[in-house]
Amino acid sequence: MSAARRGLARRRARGERGAGLVEFTIIVPLFLLMIFGMIEFGYDYNNYVSIRNGAREGARLGVVNDVNSAPSCTIAGSTVTPPANPTSASDSANALVCKTKDRVGLGGSVKVEIVRGANPGDSLQVCAEIPVKSITGIIAPFVAGKSLHTSVTMRLEQTPKFQDFSAEGSVC
Repeated sequence: MSAARRGLARRRARGERGAGLVEFTIIVPLFLLMIFGMIEFGYDYNNYVSIRNGAREGARLGVVNDVNSAPSCTIAGSTVTPPANPTSASDSANALVCKTKDRVGLGGSVKVEIVRGANPGDSLQVCAEIPVKSITGIIAPFVAGKSLHTSVTMRLEQTPKFQDFSAEGSVC
């Protein structure tokens, strides 16, 4: 290689010194934002699937009047333990709410609402709602005050033993 070419190669190399660092500082934050965005989306989508399946199972339990042996749960800020064999409509509604929350499986922040018909063949609607959470904090400003909610409607197979139930602030 001639001396002129070697000098040109050295000048070009000196002029590009630090270019890799600049490219790194531009690409890495965008890459991390994309990765953490996918993590957030996956987490929230998993919560939506859980709430959807729990509401569906709760509706199925409601249409067949399976309100016996419900677990304890938190309703309106207080812990409720439904009787093993509920006899009143309000106890049966609490049992169905607790069973639905148990099927959702996302903790005490789940709100459940039940809207039912009076006779077999009428519809039963079970709605469930949970606040959106940010696990990395990146999307927290965008999801503040937002909720994941779902509604499942099925036909009653038996005359319901339970009454309508509405959690404070839920929208069905």
